[in-house]
Amino acid sequence: MKLHIFNPENDLALADGGANYSPPPAALRIAYDLASLPLWFADRDNAVFLPDSVHAAYCASHSAVFALATPYSDSLKENITAICPWGWSPQMKRRLKAMGFADNLLPADEKISKLRELSNRKTAIHLLETLRERGTDIPDIPLYLTSPEDVAAFVSSMPRSVVKAPWSGSGKGIMWGLGHVEVPLENFYKGIIKRQGGVVCERYLDSIQEFAMEFLASDEGGSFAGYSLFESEKGGYSGNLLAPDARLEQTLSQHIPLETIRNLRETLLDVLSSLLSGSGYNGYLGVDMMIYRDAVGKVRLNPCMEINLRMNMGVAARLIYDRHVLPGKRGHFSVKFHKKPGDALNEHLHNTAEYPAVFDSGRISSGYLPLSPVGPESRYMAYIVVDE
Repeated sequence: MKLHIFNPENDLALADGGANYSPPPAALRIAYDLASLPLWFADRDNAVFLPDSVHAAYCASHSAVFALATPYSDSLKENITAICPWGWSPQMKRRLKAMGFADNLLPADEKISKLRELSNRKTAIHLLETLRERGTDIPDIPLYLTSPEDVAAFVSSMPRSVVKAPWSGSGKGIMWGLGHVEVPLENFYKGIIKRQGGVVCERYLDSIQEFAMEFLASDEGGSFAGYSLFESEKGGYSGNLLAPDARLEQTLSQHIPLETIRNLRETLLDVLSSLLSGSGYNGYLGVDMMIYRDAVGKVRLNPCMEINLRMNMGVAARLIYDRHVLPGKRGHFSVKFHKKPGDALNEHLHNTAEYPAVFDSGRISSGYLPLSPVGPESRYMAYIVVDE
């Protein structure tokens, strides 16, 4: 029996690097509100850590229709043979040791250190360089800069640019340059350089479609796990299109030849296998990409915006669709944040009335399905809406 834990603060914990890292309130909020999410992508014979009776009751109410995993309890501890958090960090290992799990179920410190090194955005630069050496058309490769003066020169050299922290949460740790250095941007990159050693600087790209290729790494090698067509708001993740992989390929091939996409997929499998060799990493990972329009209007593909060496929302959406949505249907997977208490509940009640769920053979065929409990104090909600 595997134990799944939703710890979305993992990227922040890796950025800190310490075992005693304390997540900020916002990270704790999403971790609590969406703690039930792994119920929907874990295997039925697995367990999921749920923080309280609210989430346990939610699981019980949906298990009547869907084949869901089991809420974890201490009575199941001796049955746990593997632990699958959203991501690994020194903080996650300390937390699991405090829960009483034996060392043989936890990665060695050296493996976590290697994973942290590979999770640095410098790895994406290395991957792009390798892909270019293998013949992939890549006009611009980001720079890793350690001097504030060099960052200032880069930002001033082009109309729009992007400056990224080496480690940060998804959609976080990013600021945009507008051809000159403004005080907030200067304070940002000087602080990141001081804390993390450098920043990644890249040309701003005029996005047409953001997507990812998802992979599953194991000791036996890697395998392709599916496509993820996602949306973002203000640089942060907001949702995924739910559809069969073949239909997602059709969408992508409207901009980029299908042969190019499939060739890249196979090349990435080979390159990632070499990159992860000896790391001991087993689990899902995603390579974020972007179809964009260059300065002269040509449509191009950036094959690696960043690499997520952990479970991610794209994989979750892929698995939820494959396991719980009636085949052939389309829909949307959403993660929403609401600033005020009560707003999430209001949206939940509206969606429930506006898009009544219809079930067929233990799957949803149309309508709204919340993937976590939503109450008066909820700020984050995850759900799917399946088209008729």
